[in-house]
Amino acid sequence: MTTKTETTATPTKTITRLNWSTLKHLAVSAKLLKWRVEHPEAETPSMVLGSAIHCAILEPEEFPKRWIVATQCVGTVKSTGAQCGSQGSIFAGDKWYCRVKGHAPEGAGPVPDGVHVIALDQLEIVKACAAGIAEHKAASRILKGGLAEHAIEWTDPELAIACRGRLDYLKTNQVIDLKSTIEETVRGFERAVAQRLYYGQLAWYHDGAIAAGRLQSDAKLPALVSVQTCEPYDVAVYRLSKTAYEAGQILYRDLLRKYRDCAAADFWPGIAPAERELELPMWAPGMNGSDYGGEW
Repeated sequence: MTTKTETTATPTKTITRLNWSTLKHLAVSAKLLKWRVEHPEAETPSMVLGSAIHCAILEPEEFPKRWIVATQCVGTVKSTGAQCGSQGSIFAGDKWYCRVKGHAPEGAGPVPDGVHVIALDQLEIVKACAAGIAEHKAASRILKGGLAEHAIEWTDPELAIACRGRLDYLKTNQVIDLKSTIEETVRGFERAVAQRLYYGQLAWYHDGAIAAGRLQSDAKLPALVSVQTCEPYDVAVYRLSKTAYEAGQILYRDLLRKYRDCAAADFWPGIAPAERELELPMWAPGMNGSDYGGEW
């Protein structure tokens, strides 16, 4: 009788345990997954904002320790005696300084490890989002009594692939994910959930928490709390339907099998490794016997 071993073949950089942020790239191509493992994405302003919103809502006591706003240099201009008006770029104590000689005290430098810089306008958005969650009965209730930013590890029972995840919020009977969004309608947010594969992510976290022994197999299906990052900073709580959850399972399991096969062969193809026929959508001018109808 043979014994399964965990799958360890990976792209150039070693993946000790596979997470959703890596696996989801396979929905585009294996080449993209390999590229992102070897070339991590640079943090964008929207990513910074999303991280800050998560911290302010899920770990409010940690927010002032981890996030600070860069202000103008507090150094003095020798010729005028006035405060410097330049944007601060180095940090000392709780004050910002520019790099002009003599403005910053000895020892000033970048912010300490683990501290992130946020713009003042972003901070206002973060505060509005946190207030929106606090005022929403269902959202404030569901985000209580659990563990925030909880890391789990497990081995997929079918494919023996070592996996990991960081759950936004874990309660004794459910997994909850927090999403910041610009969508204004339920239908718009549903489209975002489909396009960004959030339903696969939620199914992955739910099943992973069960495999890791952190949830019972009969736990509630995962929930998702959304908060707008624009006025009026509206909030909604959604729970995956059984159909949506099962679709998420199909999605992530298909991606896991593709990952297994790519890793075993060390072959990471792009979106079209062979020649393929190109089809047009039915609405394209000339399709379905329709006239172009353009003006001459």
